[in-house]
Order: sequence, then C-alpha cells, then structure tokens
Amino acid sequence: MNIAELPPQTAPNLILPTPMHRLARLERMAGGDVVRILKALAHRERLAILCLLMDGERCVRELEHEVGMRQAALSQQLAKLRAENIVEATRRGRFVHYHIKSQQVLNVVRALCPAE
Repeated sequence: MNIAELPPQTAPNLILPTPMHRLARLERMAGGDVVRILKALAHRERLAILCLLMDGERCVRELEHEVGMRQAALSQQLAKLRAENIVEATRRGRFVHYHIKSQQVLNVVRALCPAE
C-alpha cells in the first residue's frame, strides 16, 4: 500500500517542497555562490575567457590574443572574475597567469563550453 491509498486520517503529514522552499534550500546550501557564479558567467567575454581557462592556466597575453579583446577590456573582465572569486591570478616575472579557482566553477564552465 502506498501513501496515496492510506485514508486521510492515517496518512502522515507531508510537506511537499514548493519552489520557494527549493530556492531557500539552494541559498543555504551554496551560500549564494551559485547565483554569483551564474551572474558572472552571463557575459559573453567572461564566458569566453573561462572556456579558455578550463584547459588550464593562461597568461594575459595569451588570453588577449585568443579572445580577441584589447588588454584594457580584458583586464576589466578578469578583474570582475577575480572579484567574484572565480579566477585566481599568479604573477611570474612580468606576466600574470590566470586559472579557474574552484572545481565547482570548472564543472559549470565545462558544461557550458562547446567541445572542440
């Protein structure tokens, strides 16, 4: 016998999750990280940068060439990604190298970026 077949007085009080319950649970679980990450990814150039970084670390000069952006515009987008804690920068001599900071973000980027 399943719950649907039980008389109303014997069926347990079940609280089915509503969309608001799911949203609240998501906020508690991820601390808002999911929304923050998706907002940062909702920009064509930032997503292009992250698609390149999913294969590993790149320096700014490589990103500039591969994304086709001027250095100033690229730096603005990288600053936004750094501020959102999505990428991390490492200085090596004159060059700054970037990589995706967390496996969580890397998994999302892999799902969004087309395979070659």
